[in-house]
Amino acid sequence: MPQNYAIGIIVLGGVIIFISFFGCFGTVRESTRLLWTYAFGLFLLLLAIIAFIYLSTPDVFKRYAMQGVEEQWRKELLEPGSMDRVQSVYACCGLDSAEDYIRIARTPPASCCKDSNCINPLNLHLTGCLPKVEEAFADEAITTTYYEYGLLSFDCIILVLTMMLAIHYHNRKRRFSY
Repeated sequence: MPQNYAIGIIVLGGVIIFISFFGCFGTVRESTRLLWTYAFGLFLLLLAIIAFIYLSTPDVFKRYAMQGVEEQWRKELLEPGSMDRVQSVYACCGLDSAEDYIRIARTPPASCCKDSNCINPLNLHLTGCLPKVEEAFADEAITTTYYEYGLLSFDCIILVLTMMLAIHYHNRKRRFSY
C-alpha cells in the first residue's frame, strides 16, 4: 500500500513541474493564454487534492507498520532473531508483551533489553512491539490532515494570484493596444 502512495507522490511531483512551466513561461512572456492554462492546471490539481482528501483512508502507514510487526513476529517463531531490529528501534519486546517469549518457551533476546544488557532483569522492556508501533504512529492521521489542507490552501492562494496576474496582463495588453 505505501508503495502506491510513493508512486502517486512521484507522479504528482511530475505533474506539478509540468504545470509550473506554464506559469513560469506565462509570467516571463506576459502571456495571458499560458497563465490561464496554468490556472486551469492548478484548478485540476485542486480537484485532485480534494478527491484525495475525501477518498484516502486514514492511518494507512500505521496499519502497514503494524502488519510489518506481525509479519516479523511470525518469522520470529520460525527463525529466532527476526524481531531484533524492530525490538531495538521501538524499545519493545515480543508482539504484545515480553511474555510472548515465555509462551513460546524462549528467553527474551538481548534486543528486548535496554542497551542489550539482559543481566539485570529490570532492563527488560515489558511493553510489546504492537502497542509501541501503534503509539509511534498515533498522530499520523492528524499530521496527514494538516499537510493535505495546507496543500489545498496553498493551491487556492496560488490559483487566485495566477488569475489576478492573468487579468492584469490582459487589461494591460488591452490598454496599450489603443
